[in-house]
Amino acid sequence: MKEKLISLREQYKTNPGWCWLLATIFLFPILPEYVSPFILFIGFIVFKVQWSHEGKKAKVGTLGKLMIAFMGYSLVSTLWSTTKFSTLATAGLWWGLFLIQVMINNLVRTRKKIDRILAAMSLSGAINGFVAILQICSYTLFKYDYIKKSQVFVTPFYKPLDKAVYTWLPFDIDTTLWWDSRASGFFSNPNLLATYLMIVYPISIYLFLNTKGKKHKILYFMMNVLISGGISATLTRGGCVIAIAGWLFMFIVLFKQHKKPLLEIFVPTVLVIIPSLLTRYGIIFKARGAGSEAVKSSAAHLKIWGSLLDYIFHHALPFIIGTGFGIERTGQILLNTYHLDKPHGHNFVLETWVELGVIGLALLFTVLVCAFGKLLEINANNGKKFTLVFCIFTSMMMYLLFGLTDYIFNSPKQIINIFILLGLTQALSHCYDKTIIHDADSLKKAAQKELKNTINQKPIKHKKGKRKTY
Repeated sequence: MKEKLISLREQYKTNPGWCWLLATIFLFPILPEYVSPFILFIGFIVFKVQWSHEGKKAKVGTLGKLMIAFMGYSLVSTLWSTTKFSTLATAGLWWGLFLIQVMINNLVRTRKKIDRILAAMSLSGAINGFVAILQICSYTLFKYDYIKKSQVFVTPFYKPLDKAVYTWLPFDIDTTLWWDSRASGFFSNPNLLATYLMIVYPISIYLFLNTKGKKHKILYFMMNVLISGGISATLTRGGCVIAIAGWLFMFIVLFKQHKKPLLEIFVPTVLVIIPSLLTRYGIIFKARGAGSEAVKSSAAHLKIWGSLLDYIFHHALPFIIGTGFGIERTGQILLNTYHLDKPHGHNFVLETWVELGVIGLALLFTVLVCAFGKLLEINANNGKKFTLVFCIFTSMMMYLLFGLTDYIFNSPKQIINIFILLGLTQALSHCYDKTIIHDADSLKKAAQKELKNTINQKPIKHKKGKRKTY
């Protein structure tokens, strides 16, 4: 233990920026919303001092420049926003959290560092999942009179502290969306936790498939079980369905290489997630109105989406340039025009369209398309490389798919996810050989190459207790 501490101290002395980056990625999903950003800001200062001392300039890369264009337009929307404080604050938050992408792009230039970041994310997700399981299990025991209410594991984890902080702030933050009956882990509501677990679920599978040694294999298997349990504990229908669909997608593509371990992962995934769906629809653990509540929730989402589409298509300026960045104006539109007391659009595409118009939506889609293009450029011509690239791709897809059922840019802990994923995409692009996509022909060649890599995968023998080679 002493030797490890000495090693960590030496590592911090030689590369403090990297240590802060790793700590930030691990701690951000665990600390409160109003603390996590400051950890990032301190870490970036450490990184910038280190970079200046070494005579280096921080680079943002192509994806970073595209994101700056999107955030720049978001900031400009303050000019026509009727909720200027909200717009300015939200845009400022995005600019601040963008620093994590800059740090990843500059500090993560080796495959080993990518794996360490992914391990930190999975560990953080597993801890959240463990807490969420305690929250939902203790609440269920209380509901059936097995324990007292005082013995229920508090959800959200920071509820008393959150109430104290939000009451002290000079502006109002709605805390009525906190549920006792749905786990939130260290996040402020179940959907925020589900967003993060959507991302780390395929990452934990990648680590399980490619780890070395029996102990690590068991560790990553347990992490995946806890992450699956966390998704189930949120009782988020969209998240549960997307998690199962994500596993199915990975199984189809990685079948040749990893059939047996993927089936091993599938068993706990199904065992813990299916009961969540059955509970939401009142089939098991029946509560009054459980099934109708799920149906009402779906109907409410459809009503919100229909109302926002109606508003967009009947107002020319919001259609083109939006109403201003931030969800406050969307909430006002839903309440005042359509009598829906909802805070946002429950869909990142519609929400972005209302806030920033087709211009902002086009800028955001450009960032996302280029990110997927970066992954497509990579020549994933061996087992581990292919699995890694594909799992990051699946993480992004699950994140965005969940964003079609809920708004995924609603808080610092959610917003930072897009920057981490973009940073990892840039890191992968730095580490691996690639075919640069610059026109239709190069796009076609890159797509054909990846299709060939997918078809020509070679089975990998997974032997317990022995190292695998690639």
